[in-house]
Amino acid sequence: MVLMGMITVFICLVILIFMIIIMSKAVNAFSEKNKKSIAVNEEQKGPDKEENQRIVAAISVAIAENLNKDVSQIRIHSIKRLENNR
Repeated sequence: MVLMGMITVFICLVILIFMIIIMSKAVNAFSEKNKKSIAVNEEQKGPDKEENQRIVAAISVAIAENLNKDVSQIRIHSIKRLENNR
């Protein structure tokens, strides 16, 4: 009788362990998927309009200084971000 009780408790504990392992894998898979989607959304966000204007102004001044011209004499048509390929 005592042996049957111990076997029943052991089997229940083994089942509980497997259920916890399966649930933790499911939660980890869901959270990794969620983290990836959050990271993609943050990458797509980019700087706001005021930040873009500051960047363009800084680049304009740098180019004008390098060319020894006034800022009003140069025109920037587009600016592309270079990726770091290291």
